[in-house]
Amino acid sequence: MTAPADDPDMDLDPELGEPEDGEEEVKAKDPKKILKLAAAGLVAVLLIAGTAAYFLGWIHAILGIEQEKSIALIELGKPVNFELPQIKADLKTGECKAPFLRATFNVQLSSDDLDRIETSQDKLMEQVILHLRDQNRQDLSGKAGADQLRFDLVNIINNVIAPSRIHGITFKEFVLQ
Repeated sequence: MTAPADDPDMDLDPELGEPEDGEEEVKAKDPKKILKLAAAGLVAVLLIAGTAAYFLGWIHAILGIEQEKSIALIELGKPVNFELPQIKADLKTGECKAPFLRATFNVQLSSDDLDRIETSQDKLMEQVILHLRDQNRQDLSGKAGADQLRFDLVNIINNVIAPSRIHGITFKEFVLQ
């Protein structure tokens, strides 16, 4: 059974009883603690914001400090067109009569890398033909198909002649039957 709140006979818990002198002092220090925590938080925010402003370059802009600029020049050499032999490949199909592709294309690369593509030409042609044999006729038809094939061929050639890289591919002949 519970005792009503205004019953004078109610037992008081000594821990919850009347406040002692020490507790009143703690309550008086609470505003000081809050002020200290707020000041510490403000300092932390200012440090974080100042660090971010420094690394983003805003401090230099505000103070008018000029940073030195460096220019890097890269000599790529004069591009050379290298014509690969004509490629004929049967395309993937589920029918007896398979469509085929006949293509001739030029590879544009720097003159320093020309000997690298000449020495790996056989491996290059094998990789290109293997890629073409996995393609459907619908995958290669139209502008989107030719662009996708160009992208795939650039990746294949770059993988074969790595670390050298080609600049691009130009189709001289592209017959899809």
